[in-house]
Amino acid sequence: MCDVHIKDHIRNELPSQAQRVALHYVAFLEENGITFHKDNCDYWKNKIYYWCKYHNDCVCFIAIKNPDEPQNVWTVWSDDMKSEWLESSDVDDQIKELAWKHIDHCGHCGSCGGGQRKVVFGREFKAVCGCTFRVDNPNKEDLLFLKKMVEIRLAAKKTCGKE
Repeated sequence: MCDVHIKDHIRNELPSQAQRVALHYVAFLEENGITFHKDNCDYWKNKIYYWCKYHNDCVCFIAIKNPDEPQNVWTVWSDDMKSEWLESSDVDDQIKELAWKHIDHCGHCGSCGGGQRKVVFGREFKAVCGCTFRVDNPNKEDLLFLKKMVEIRLAAKKTCGKE
């Protein structure tokens, strides 16, 4: 972990409405045993970028005020969500719609090799990035979706016997 906690960055860098949503999400992650690790390697070295890990496995990533994306005050990415995890999860239509809205389509940055085909709650998507979902400037409505994705990821970890 690092000296400056993600909560300090949220309080110092985000406007008040975004702070409320981000702090609520971080509290949810902490309640579920997730720890925050600032990435100080290469591309992210001088940026506010955190790996959110559960038992040393990545669950999601959070960036705050990435100078390369000034339109986004904060962004959350999922890890590589497997189609089978998503298909075996019972979610309501609102979560499905939010998931489909937040698919992270490959932007050809080189990190995912052009993306992959994934089925997300019954809908097929081609060229999905290694980070299956991306939510820029999450709002209160997006919290439901973000929390559900974490719950699905944690359930998959427990089911796979990796805990």
